[in-house]
This record gives sequence, C-alpha cells and structure tokens, in this order.
Amino acid sequence: MLIKGQDVTNIKLGNTLSNDQLAGPEYRFDFMLSNPPFGVEWKKVQKQISDEHTEKGFNGRFGPGLPRVSDGSLLFLLHLVSKMRDPREGGSRIGIILNGSPLFTGGAGSGESEIRRYLL
Repeated sequence: MLIKGQDVTNIKLGNTLSNDQLAGPEYRFDFMLSNPPFGVEWKKVQKQISDEHTEKGFNGRFGPGLPRVSDGSLLFLLHLVSKMRDPREGGSRIGIILNGSPLFTGGAGSGESEIRRYLL
C-alpha cells in the first residue's frame, strides 16, 4: 500500500479476527489476498469469536460454524468471504494460501465441515 501511494490510514493494527476494524457494509472489496498463519490456535480470542458467532450468526463473519481451536485458518477465510461484494454488484475474487488441513479435518457436522458446506 505504501509503495502504491495509498492512504496509510487504511493500515489497521491488531487482530482482525477478534477486532474487525473494517466492519460494515461500506467495507466490501473487489480483490483480497491473504496468507494467514498455518495451524495457529485462536484460543486467546475464542470468547470474542464465539460471541460474534452466537450473537450475529450469518449476519456476522462466522455464521457457518467455528473450526477447532487448534487451527484458525478457516476463520481467516470466513473473514474474507464476509468482505465480498454482492454478485449483483460485480462480485469479488479471493486468493488465500492454506495448507491441506482445512480441506480434510473435522468429521461430518463439525465446524470445519459446516464451513466447507457453506462455501460450496
């Protein structure tokens, strides 16, 4: 962003999972790229994420479900999906680097499985 001369106030410091500083319908994007940490647990922010899931449901970022606390990769993916433009407004494109874990962990009915079901 700095190299391209964009407004530096758009750079936000903090944990995007527990404190979404780009919340609201005005924050929808055409393109998003992410390289979240692999296999990092989200236990330190579990209360904030669980509260958002329970209180906001599908009106929040984590409506489809919550993955196991030992790997938050799918939380980053859900965060990006929540920032997508409506297809009637041109839609969005997401590029995210994940290891194989989010594709295969969690049995039927688990948080991971429900997230995959929602995405498909």
